[in-house]
Amino acid sequence: MSVAPPEDVADVTVPLKEARSPSSPGVEARFVQPVLRILTHETSTRGAGLLRIGLACVLWARWADELLPLRRIVHPSVSVLFFVATTCLFVGLASRWAAALCGILGMILVHGYGIAGGHEPWTHHHTTLLAHLPLLLALTSCGRSYSVDRWLALRRAQRTGALPPEERGPSYGLRLIALQISVLYFFSSYDKLNPGWLSGERLEAIFGWFYWGSDGPDWPWLSWVALLAGTGTVALELALAVGLWLPRARPWLMPLGLALHGIFYVMLPVSTFSATVWCAYLAFLDQDRLHAFLDELQGHRPKRLDAIERRS
Repeated sequence: MSVAPPEDVADVTVPLKEARSPSSPGVEARFVQPVLRILTHETSTRGAGLLRIGLACVLWARWADELLPLRRIVHPSVSVLFFVATTCLFVGLASRWAAALCGILGMILVHGYGIAGGHEPWTHHHTTLLAHLPLLLALTSCGRSYSVDRWLALRRAQRTGALPPEERGPSYGLRLIALQISVLYFFSSYDKLNPGWLSGERLEAIFGWFYWGSDGPDWPWLSWVALLAGTGTVALELALAVGLWLPRARPWLMPLGLALHGIFYVMLPVSTFSATVWCAYLAFLDQDRLHAFLDELQGHRPKRLDAIERRS
């Protein structure tokens, strides 16, 4: 003979099952909804458009000369694809596909010809970063501003009598680019947390290698300058890793970051690393404010800027 459970036990077990269910409202509110907000949040695409143009220029600056067919470093098909993809990226024709192809080619150059093939100049951190960013750019709507894609979309709208397409798109691709730069800063500073760098000795050795050899100048203040430069670089990189995400800190930190990479470029052989990071800084900006600023440069104040200022 079966005995039915007491009513109070049944009343307790049902809510417990519901609470443990992975589809309960609490789990959805904590995890699913924030992810959906990130994936569906839209912003102006002008920053992504400018970043697209800038990365195309940096790709040319770093690889165009070496990828000429007469250099015979890579297969001719790689050369052809590189120049076609980067040209499409620059003018904004099939922009997202061009960005993806540029990223794939960059990975082939770094990992195929560089690391596996032994072409050492393509194995450095600046080439790896330059290969990663176009792949992340392909996740943005980088063709909706300053592009042939935009021009073609406007032509289609005129023919059909539709409204001009807005320069807006998902923002998660730009956030991933910003995250890439933050990770770079964090691990760069973490790698320098050692006595050799913090004391300035490592920095003195670097400058000795590039400037004066083993017989360094007898300057009594050199060690102090190296000490301040070493510790200051670590502190600034740590601050940039976090502070560029903070709207109040960004106006102070971004000029310091731009200056830091300018010094790197002038004083050390960092190749296109500084220019790559400068371009990537566009991902940290408030894209709607950037859109409004660019409108103001053209001589008119858009309604979007008034709305932004009212919200802030």
